[in-house]
Amino acid sequence: MLDRMISWLDRRTAAPTLANKIKNWSVPKANPYTRLIPATVIFLFIVQVITGIMLWVFYSPSAQSAWESLFYLQFTLPGGWLVRGIHHYTAQLMPILLGCYILCMVFTGRYRSPREFVFWTACVLFLFSLGFSLTGDLLAWTLSGFHATLVRVRFLQILPFIGEPLFRIVCGGSEFGTLTLPRFMVLHILVLGGGFFALLCAWMFFDYRAAKIEESQEKPQRNTANRIPLFSSEILKYSLAAFLAMAVVLLLVYKTPILNRVSPDAFPINENLPRQASLGVKLGAPADPAGTYNAARPEWSFRALYHFCNLKTAEGDEVFPGELKFIPIFVVTSIVGAYVFMIPLIGRLFIGHCFNVLAIAALFVSLCYLTYASFHHDYVDPTMQAYRDEKAAAGQLAERAVELALIQGIPPTGALTLIQNDPLIQGPALYKQHCIMCHAFEPLAGETAHPDFRPIPFPDEMPVAPNLYNPIRREWIAGFLDLDRIRSADYYGNTANWRDGAMVRFVRDELPDAIADAEMFEDETAFDELIDFLLSEAKRDIPRNPETEPVTARENAIFASFSCGMCHMTYEPNNRPSMQAPDLRGYFSRDWLIGIIADPTTTRFYGPVGSTGDRMPAYHPNAEDALMTMQEIELLVDWLRGTWQRLHAE
Repeated sequence: MLDRMISWLDRRTAAPTLANKIKNWSVPKANPYTRLIPATVIFLFIVQVITGIMLWVFYSPSAQSAWESLFYLQFTLPGGWLVRGIHHYTAQLMPILLGCYILCMVFTGRYRSPREFVFWTACVLFLFSLGFSLTGDLLAWTLSGFHATLVRVRFLQILPFIGEPLFRIVCGGSEFGTLTLPRFMVLHILVLGGGFFALLCAWMFFDYRAAKIEESQEKPQRNTANRIPLFSSEILKYSLAAFLAMAVVLLLVYKTPILNRVSPDAFPINENLPRQASLGVKLGAPADPAGTYNAARPEWSFRALYHFCNLKTAEGDEVFPGELKFIPIFVVTSIVGAYVFMIPLIGRLFIGHCFNVLAIAALFVSLCYLTYASFHHDYVDPTMQAYRDEKAAAGQLAERAVELALIQGIPPTGALTLIQNDPLIQGPALYKQHCIMCHAFEPLAGETAHPDFRPIPFPDEMPVAPNLYNPIRREWIAGFLDLDRIRSADYYGNTANWRDGAMVRFVRDELPDAIADAEMFEDETAFDELIDFLLSEAKRDIPRNPETEPVTARENAIFASFSCGMCHMTYEPNNRPSMQAPDLRGYFSRDWLIGIIADPTTTRFYGPVGSTGDRMPAYHPNAEDALMTMQEIELLVDWLRGTWQRLHAE
């Protein structure tokens, strides 16, 4: 009965016959690379297809949803980080394997007849594998991927006549945007993916045809000796090669925690973020098409060409400035491509083969050197410190974007909105733009930096206003009532009209007597209570309402004992200052800081213009004359006060 069923199945489908042929299939003996590398490339491509389909299911190609869909994959979908990491690193391994295969073909002479088409197909496969990195880099819609791809695609505009139309076709318009992502997705999946599959089939066919030709040219008795069953030690070798390739991929997926164990300082991990943040491929900050990012670099596989395009002379001038970059990008690469295509033809003669070996060796060494030089220049050269700082800032921005998305969720307007409304990100940028020319922002003398407040380098000129580094704390407020500190550069030391002004004279001449009087009446805590009261006001969002939060007699007595009401408005009843000075009600609170930045010329602060020489500008006296929007002022104030959301590990 079983034989009859097998016979019936064979007549209808030929499946048993095909299975028997596969079982007895033999392959020619060959060098390991001629079998193992193609088999490993096929395995990696299959892994790419499987993981790519899984990613495709959750990916949304839109400027407001591309990064967000990857965030969901990385941090919400179980195992999504693993799928994304495997997909990324298998793509990184393919050009390495294909490059090794091409080198081995040249060095062993197996690119010559009858294997010309095997060689040419392998070269085109290598180019397609580079294309995967080129198009996939943009699909994540990260800060680095966006700007690096934009720079590379803009080189199309250098081409005469056809450059601008090609750029518009690729971008879907005059600039990168939502229409760009679907086009790159089609290129990545259909054109490159489908083309790679077709080329793999052609590669295997040409290799099979070449093997048949080689067998026909050998003696019959050697043909049998040179063939071995596929399902013997060969299949074990293929399996081992695939296993090793997958082991390398998984090591790359887990490389950050592994390296962190080896050197925690060199490879830090943000412990406040989930474990997925340090596994697989790190998710960069979401792209901002309106912004700039000068630290964008291509993938490692394009680093040699990048460095070649940016070579400099000993004097520091670019070898290929401006539009001359057309030469290394299009002319030199075309010449190299044409030579590689001619290799099988040149190698027909022995002298040609020797030339090919030397030329390819020189090209390989040059590519390795240029790649090394590119990384060395970026990470070691002292002149590239600005690049390293910007790259580090981009890494911190990426972690903050992930943190905000985990805390608040992603709004309908996209993750970029989280960044644009975050004090921790926008505050330093606004401070650099509007405040750093007068106010330093670095730890006060004798203090260490706060982990959440990165110092901002001051321009070459001396600061002419108080240092606003981490001001909502007792030590900073107390500095205004300490003679040595108030006259230092951290406060009024470099301020022309205030370093010997009324406040400094009060601290020098009257404050010691007030403290001595308090101690005489056995009230030694009065001065500390004054500082504590001012700090409690600074920690508030708005000044207290005396009707609902009445000021105690003790608090009013402290203000009276130190004569604060002579210059400043306080909570004391019938307080009438004899001169204009900032209101101490809600001193340095959120509302107070917003008010003084918006318009310091009001009677709440320094009064009309002209009452003193050192005066900060009014950044929002009204909507028409505003130097900053109210939202920007609020973001700056919230950053100065350290009031932002943080995600803490459980």
